[in-house]
Amino acid sequence: MITTRIKMALFVVLCFGLNAHAQFDDTVEVEEWTLDDEEETPKPQHKEYKNAFYLQYSPARYKVGEDTKRLHFNEFTLGYSRFIEVVEDMPYFVEVGANMKFSWETSELNARVLTFRIPVNVMYKWYPWKEKDFALAPYAGASIRAIAMAREHTGDESTSLIGNPYDWHHFQVSWQAGLRFYLKRYFLGISYSRDFRDSSKYPGVRECGVHFGVGF
Repeated sequence: MITTRIKMALFVVLCFGLNAHAQFDDTVEVEEWTLDDEEETPKPQHKEYKNAFYLQYSPARYKVGEDTKRLHFNEFTLGYSRFIEVVEDMPYFVEVGANMKFSWETSELNARVLTFRIPVNVMYKWYPWKEKDFALAPYAGASIRAIAMAREHTGDESTSLIGNPYDWHHFQVSWQAGLRFYLKRYFLGISYSRDFRDSSKYPGVRECGVHFGVGF
C-alpha cells in the first residue's frame, strides 16, 4: 500500500515537472517571437553640420556715380559659415560668417578690388525624403561690406579709387537671398545680392552668384 502511494506521488511529481518544462519552452518561444516582431528598422543616421567653407563666383555691376554707366566686374569669394540651430528639433538656422572677395574689371577702369564681408542669414532646410540625404534650403539676410583695397591700373601706374573723383566708400550694407541644394555634407547654391539704396555712397553693387561648399 505504501509502495503504491510512493509510486503515485512520484508519477505526479514527474508529470508536474514535464508540464513546467513544456511551459518554460513555450515562454521562451513566445518571448523570442515577440522581440523579433516588435523590432524596428534602424533609423538612418543624420547629422547637421555646424560649419562650412564655400567658394563663390559672381558677375557683378558696380554703380560709381549718377552720370557714369555701371561697370561689370568678375568676382571670386572664399568664405566660412557657422550654422546655429534656433528651433529645437526643427531645421531652422541662423547662418553667420565672413568671406573675402576679389573683384576685377578690365574694360573701363582696369580695376582690382578686395572686399571683406560679414553676412547674417536666416535659413530653413526642407527634406523631401525620410533619409535626409538631400535638402532644399532657401535663405535671406543682410551683409556688412568693407572695401579694403580698390585700385585702378593704367600702364605702370596704380591709383586708389577711394577718395578720388569716384569717391568710393569703404563701408556699405547690402541684402541677399538665395537657394541651396544639399547632398549630405556638400551644397550648391545660387544667390542675388544688392546694396541698400544710398545715393551718397559708391560703389553701389549688384551681384548674382553661384557657390559650392562643404560642411564639417
